[in-house]
Amino acid sequence: MRRILHVLLLGLLLLAQPAAAQVTDPPQDPRYAEQWALQALGAPCAWGTTIGRTEVIVAVIDSGVDPAHPDLVDRLLSGRDFVDGDDDPTDTNGHGTNVAGIIAATLNNAEGIVGLAPGISILPVRVMNDRGYGSDRAIARGIRYAADEGARVINLSLGATLMISAEQESAEVMRAIRYAQDRDVLVVVAAGNDFVPLPNAIVGDNPDVLVVAAVDPYDRKADFSNSGPWVAVSAPGVQILSTMPTYEVYLTSRAVPRDERFRNGYDFMSGTSQATPFVSALAALLFSAHPEWDARQVAQRIRETSVDISDRNRQLELGSGRIDACAALAGTTAAAPDPVPPIAPALPAAPRGSLSSSLLFSLLACLCAFVLVLLLLSIAGIRLLRPRHTPPPPVPVVPPARAAPPPGAAWGTLTVVAGLATAGRYPLSGAVIVIGRSDECQVVLMGDASISRRHAIVRNDGRNVTLEDAGSSHGTFLNRRPVSGPIVVRSGDILQIGRTELRFG
Repeated sequence: MRRILHVLLLGLLLLAQPAAAQVTDPPQDPRYAEQWALQALGAPCAWGTTIGRTEVIVAVIDSGVDPAHPDLVDRLLSGRDFVDGDDDPTDTNGHGTNVAGIIAATLNNAEGIVGLAPGISILPVRVMNDRGYGSDRAIARGIRYAADEGARVINLSLGATLMISAEQESAEVMRAIRYAQDRDVLVVVAAGNDFVPLPNAIVGDNPDVLVVAAVDPYDRKADFSNSGPWVAVSAPGVQILSTMPTYEVYLTSRAVPRDERFRNGYDFMSGTSQATPFVSALAALLFSAHPEWDARQVAQRIRETSVDISDRNRQLELGSGRIDACAALAGTTAAAPDPVPPIAPALPAAPRGSLSSSLLFSLLACLCAFVLVLLLLSIAGIRLLRPRHTPPPPVPVVPPARAAPPPGAAWGTLTVVAGLATAGRYPLSGAVIVIGRSDECQVVLMGDASISRRHAIVRNDGRNVTLEDAGSSHGTFLNRRPVSGPIVVRSGDILQIGRTELRFG
């Protein structure tokens, strides 16, 4: 009788406890399948340790953030605007909202996407105007403000390439970065998108800044990405799906040509601006798992667990490699992590002031257990339930580099079938074919101003022909679907480059 009562007591106590929230695989966010970068970085594996803690703050120093975006609203702190000098950092450009979503879009809320660190807090700091420009003074003030507000990480997806966009380094911004680092803030900066081995003018001689280059889904340097010995690590930066403002901003307005205009809500962007927030998010996860670590320890962990991609990028300096969230969090234990949000219920939530059936059941179960405990304290001892440890899933396998086919005769053609570009038939030969408006491209399309200088890349590895975007202003399409990474092209497929359609054959 005594053993039966003991088992009954433990059963009632289990019923009284809320079910442990789990990270679903895949997450129940409608467009997660389009987020190739999260899968490449081993995000679900990292989330087995922590999704981030709300007290860990990442400052997004950018064009502001949409304060009401359904995938961001629960992650945002108040913030500050150093363009207009007020407390309303609402995004008027679109860039900052995109960066914020890569970091912390909410997990399992039945909305759009998920960020790499969906449990942390975002501090929006507006320093760039609607056209994407900002003064050194505004940026420096934003950095100092973020450090004073307790940010553990500062994301700077901005800057100017030295000797191309800037004649000299920005001493004012460099001093502000040092100010933040003196307060143990990890500063993460984009390498730049000018195709060159030149540094970002806002960094200077500061080895403690994590400068981030961009790579594609095959861990090859993105064509647009800057590189050099100042790069600390690399991260995905080609065709990254993320949040966009839910209202009209510069990048979604008629001020931008129709074929270069972004969509409201969610859209794809490419750039080191998109690679950088992945590194900031990983840093936030590490600060969540190890609140006792300082910025240098977190930076070192990110560097030492990066994947070596030098064999795919010969004679290119891309830091210690491509970041790996799974490896960085492996063997770590989060300090009382915040619970993972459950999958959004299919039924509407109970109105405020009322009790849901599950909550009522839990309360009744607790009451029954309490009464039974009082009756049985003299009969059975109470045991604490030991938590189970579930091993994280394995790191996703990144496709290996393949040998390029030998040079030879044309193996395919692209034929203009519609649009603004001059009609023509272009033979394809060799392993890599760049499509765009520049003379350096193998396929040069003239007459369509919406085509970027380097718009898309076709590759032939001897087994498959693939198409990928080269960081164009509004992406590349295959059979009217956006290309979010290298995708196999077959005879008869239609490629859309700008406002021009070409048939592959």
